[in-house]
Amino acid sequence: MHGRHERYVPTAGGLPNYQRTEVSFMIHRFAAIITALSVVTSSVVPAAENENLKSAIHTIHRVGPEGKGSAEAAPAWKVLARTPIEQLPLLLTGMDEATPLARNWIRAAVDEIVERAERGKKPLPAVALESFLADTSHDPQARRLAFDLLVERDKTVSDRFLPKMVKDPSPELRRDAIGRVLDDAEKLFSAEKKAEARSLFQQAFVVARDKDQIDKAAKRLKDLGQPIDLAKHLGFILDWKLIGPFANIEQKGVETAYAPEKDLDFRVEYDGKEGKVRWKDYVSKDENGIIDLNIGVGEHFEAVGYAATEFTSPAARDVEIRIGCYTVFKLWVNGELALHRADAYTGMQFDHYRTRIRLREGKNTLLMKVCTDVPPPQMPKLWQFQLRVCDADGAAILSTTRP
Repeated sequence: MHGRHERYVPTAGGLPNYQRTEVSFMIHRFAAIITALSVVTSSVVPAAENENLKSAIHTIHRVGPEGKGSAEAAPAWKVLARTPIEQLPLLLTGMDEATPLARNWIRAAVDEIVERAERGKKPLPAVALESFLADTSHDPQARRLAFDLLVERDKTVSDRFLPKMVKDPSPELRRDAIGRVLDDAEKLFSAEKKAEARSLFQQAFVVARDKDQIDKAAKRLKDLGQPIDLAKHLGFILDWKLIGPFANIEQKGVETAYAPEKDLDFRVEYDGKEGKVRWKDYVSKDENGIIDLNIGVGEHFEAVGYAATEFTSPAARDVEIRIGCYTVFKLWVNGELALHRADAYTGMQFDHYRTRIRLREGKNTLLMKVCTDVPPPQMPKLWQFQLRVCDADGAAILSTTRP
């Protein structure tokens, strides 16, 4: 018995028969009570721990900017950090619907738990983590974290999961999955297995959402003789009406409501910066949907230009409008201001600016106001933009009138 904690249960040995029967009954009853208590203890304690963990997560969710809620969050974080490794999937669930700030707190607690488990040589709850990873309803960053933890300890996880993730809602997991498809396609391409390579490149082209992967697949498909309409695939709007220039002296033009944003009439002539201006048709031939006002309106400094188009939707629906633009701009949809960006010369990345809007059934009017000032030295005249309509996943949505 030294150094060990054992459950003591008396025996009936050495007693007369009539007493043995009574004692045996008592022994069995005592053993049953002990067993019941063990079951109750094993179920109640984890349940209590779960409630404490959920309460702490709720406190972390209330953390806000400028230190809001930090005083309450500090002890709550300690509760998270003391979470047993077996409850790691429950903690990761706490990242669902959390703010970016709250996710950072939870992520720090996860790191602490994993490091403590490694020091104690305790294994990850791999089965539960794989189940968490497979559930696409969970937060994408939490699922990515679960994936990374699993892969660090079991390289087969990548082989088992990534082939099923080419349409995953997690952008990072989706990118990794498509990266594998592109790598396999490239090997087939190098081996002159063109039919097999074309099939994989086509698969990647359809499901990819990152521009570099889309471009890589498109290039190889062109190399293999397959025509690609990249602008249509991405949903860039190419057909616009342009007008300008209007004055943007000392960058005051962006807040000046010129006539096109008051009354959009393509038949009317307006007073512009350098005389009368009228609407002109402009159709971009650029596969990345660049609408260049330097070409459509003319090269000007300290100027405002407008671009208008119609988008026909078969039904009312929510969509995203994604824009790339070097300079200050405003976007109106059906006369309502949908997006205003006041920063300039930050680059013109694909899908740099996003706004969620609701299209109405039938015709919808989109109006862009794009400003240019005096660009920094050695900078090109960057009076241009690109605009596409897509769903929340980034898949193109086309106007029903688009050929």
